[in-house]
Amino acid sequence: MQTILAVDIGTQSIKAGVLDEQLQILERRQVGLEIRVSKATHVEMDGEEIWTALKTACRGLNMKDRVQGVVFSTLCPSLIPLDGDGNPLHPVILHLDRRSGEEATWALRTVGQQTFLNISGNLPVPGGISLTSLLWLKNHAPEIYERSDVCFGHVDTLILKRMTGRFLIDPSNASFTGLYDTVGYRDWDERICGPLGIDPAKLPKVQNSNTIAGRVTESAAEALGIPAGLPVVTGANDTTCACVGAGVVNHGDLLNTSGTVDILVLCTEKPLVSLQHLLRTHAYPGKWLAMRMVGAGGGSLEWFRQNFCRELDKEVFYSTYLNEVLEHRPPLRASFLPFLSGNRHQVGEATASFTNLTLDSTREELLLALLDGIVSFQFEALEHWKKDIDLSRVINHVGGGAKSSYTAFKQDKLPDFDIRMLGETALPGAARLAFETLAESQRGQYP
Repeated sequence: MQTILAVDIGTQSIKAGVLDEQLQILERRQVGLEIRVSKATHVEMDGEEIWTALKTACRGLNMKDRVQGVVFSTLCPSLIPLDGDGNPLHPVILHLDRRSGEEATWALRTVGQQTFLNISGNLPVPGGISLTSLLWLKNHAPEIYERSDVCFGHVDTLILKRMTGRFLIDPSNASFTGLYDTVGYRDWDERICGPLGIDPAKLPKVQNSNTIAGRVTESAAEALGIPAGLPVVTGANDTTCACVGAGVVNHGDLLNTSGTVDILVLCTEKPLVSLQHLLRTHAYPGKWLAMRMVGAGGGSLEWFRQNFCRELDKEVFYSTYLNEVLEHRPPLRASFLPFLSGNRHQVGEATASFTNLTLDSTREELLLALLDGIVSFQFEALEHWKKDIDLSRVINHVGGGAKSSYTAFKQDKLPDFDIRMLGETALPGAARLAFETLAESQRGQYP
């Protein structure tokens, strides 16, 4: 039996699974991760804790000696500077981080809005496009930037360095740095790096998702409890892997992923640039993903639970209370702007707010308004996309938050589309990418 060890590194946990060629999960292990919020706008994770959680997850599996390769799906953006040996020099700066507002404004003024859009396909949104976090480190921790051996990558860079000894990043992750030619699906672009004073030599090598990054080193094999020498497929970011797993690979295909971040995704065969969405490469060259994003999707739900439902534990809130509210919906009188972690589609500051509250407003009405605000903001993108592209009538609903009651709520909002609940597809997507890559590489030699 051919099997793959696929690992999905997310904001809340690491999920490791052994999957067969039918993408069935034969074994699965999940280990929690911790986000640290400080100074209101600083949102970080510890790189070594991610590696420790990865070791725990992989060592909890019993079929590692039977796998033919390893592949990773990773959260993004997730800036982390590494020294020459791959050791973190600073905590991971996450997509929820908003400390770099001044750097974002300066970068936009220096390079220009149209240049950013024409090359990277994205504006330098604080934290959401990681060059602003890189510039913040350059300004506030120059001793890190000025190191001769520093490499500024994402979490996939940390993992691939530990696994293969090489500093790498895949295009889907590179797309959300703001320094990569996403529109051209090429490489780091001097037209952006130059004016911002960023040395491309301090960035990892960009290598396509469907390639072999290298082989598992002896040290990584010992740490994870897997055989040394296994091929490591470069992989992609988590949303991109979810698209692969859901079969969202053709022009006009649609996906909605509900997790910490809630995203509506359109697959295209041309780079569709707009202020209304973000743009990243797909895992397959010649394809792109347009993304309408709420940075705190599930994050908004967790905020609501912690502040308005303190008497309910996490399991009861998500498995019982949330479903009851969605199945017996109160009147939708209030409204909600879903920007608790800012607006990933603008450089300037944005905040969340409830409006239309009255003395008889209930917390159930507020919860429904919160969900409606998230869904309505995302689905606005469909009106823009259909002007350029013949959209599929099917929207694949995936991710940890893709539950039946939430899917039904979204279906009622979009009666002209068929919203199909698929559950979590990032692990199967990463495994599919690995199987395809290994099959293609059998005619040659692994690096």
